[in-house]
Amino acid sequence: MDGEVPGEQGQLEVKTVQVELYLRVENNNSFVRGKGRSREEIEARVLSRYGMRKGGKDSWTYTLTIPYTTDEELEGIIAEIFQEAECIADLRNGFTEGDMREIGGQERSW
Repeated sequence: MDGEVPGEQGQLEVKTVQVELYLRVENNNSFVRGKGRSREEIEARVLSRYGMRKGGKDSWTYTLTIPYTTDEELEGIIAEIFQEAECIADLRNGFTEGDMREIGGQERSW
């Protein structure tokens, strides 16, 4: 079963999945500022952990490589990425919208 392949000495094998993340960061209203800073902090503190490649200078699209051992762990990592991004934006009176899809492989989406 996927995610449960034993490696050497009975340990689970570490796999990786490449995903495309679409992440929009916006201000809560027109009277607040900070979405640029929020995006920079999200890229530095969250996305950089996963070998982030940005689609372009002003792009909202990123390619990430996520290591995992089980499908449950992968689901948790993805949820954590979205939660941390939302928290960072919220601290600057903003919000995020996003989705993620697997590149190749099973073509899963979150």
